[in-house]
Amino acid sequence: MSALQAIQNTQAKQGQDVEALAGRVQQMEDFGYVEPGEEFDGEYPEGSQVVSEDSPGPSLMPSAKRQASDSRFSAIAKRCKVQEVADEKIDDILAENVTDLFRNGMNDEQYLELTKDENTARPENCEGLTVVRTNQLIWNVISPSAQTADKKLQFVEKSVVKAATILVKTVDKAARAESSSSSSDLGGYIDSCNDVLALLGHANRQINLARRDFLRPELMTQYLHLCSPSVPYTSFLFGDDVSKAAKDIEECSKVGNKLRFGRGRGSFRARGTRGSGARGTYRGRRGFARGRGYSRPAAKNYKGASSSTQGQN
Repeated sequence: MSALQAIQNTQAKQGQDVEALAGRVQQMEDFGYVEPGEEFDGEYPEGSQVVSEDSPGPSLMPSAKRQASDSRFSAIAKRCKVQEVADEKIDDILAENVTDLFRNGMNDEQYLELTKDENTARPENCEGLTVVRTNQLIWNVISPSAQTADKKLQFVEKSVVKAATILVKTVDKAARAESSSSSSDLGGYIDSCNDVLALLGHANRQINLARRDFLRPELMTQYLHLCSPSVPYTSFLFGDDVSKAAKDIEECSKVGNKLRFGRGRGSFRARGTRGSGARGTYRGRRGFARGRGYSRPAAKNYKGASSSTQGQN
C-alpha cells in the first residue's frame, strides 16, 4: 500500500508540473513580439526576464520568431499587392445604385422599354449609332451555333449603341445651353461626356472585331482576310459589298499563284558535252525532278566499215 501511495503522489506532482508549464507557454504566446527599436507599452508577465539586444541572454522563442516572420511577409505582401486607385467619394445613394446596376443590371421589361427605337431613336445624321448587322451572304453559310453566338454579341452591342445615343442627345442639349447662356459653365461636363462617348465608340469597335474573330472558323482559309481589322465595317460587319471583296481576294490569290509557280514551268535545262551524259531539271505532273540526260555515242571506227566506204568511192 505504501508503494501505491508513493506512485499516486508522484503522478499528482507530475500533473502539477505539466499545468504550470502549459501556463508558462501561454503567457509567452500572449506576450507576442516587439520589433527592434520599438518600445513595449504593455506589462511584462510575472516572473518574465527582460532581455535587451546588447545583453547576453536566451534567443527568441519559436513563437516570437514565427510572428516576426509573419509580420515581414505581410509587409511584403502589402507592398507588392496592386491597389486600385480611387477618387473622392460621391453621393452614397448614387454609389449604391451604380453598384447594383453594374452587378445585377436592370429587369427585362425596363431594358426593352429603354432600348426601343421610338424611345431612344438615333439622330438622323449619326449613322454610326446603329447595330452592325452580319452580311446576308455570310449569314447563310455559317453554322446555327455561330449564328446564335453572333446574335448574343449583337444584343451587347445594342446596349452600347443605345447608351451612346442617350449621351449624344444630352451632350447636344448641353452644348446648345452653353452657347445660349454665357454665364453657364458646362464646358467641363461636355468634355467629360465626350470622353465617355470615345470609350463607348471604342467598345463598339472591339465588339465588332470580336464578332469577326468568332466567325473566322466558319470561313474558308482564302477568305480569312475579310476578318482582318484593316477591313473597315459599315452598317454591315464585312462591308457593304462582301461579294466584290471575295472576288478581289480570289483574283489576288490567282495572281499570287502565278507569281509563285510560273518560274521554270515547262522548261528543261541541261548541261554537259557531246558524248557525255547531260543533267537538268524539268517539271512534270507530279512536281520537279532531276535526272541524267542521254546522248547517242559516237560511231566507232570499225575496220569493216572503213573498207566498205572506200569501195563505194
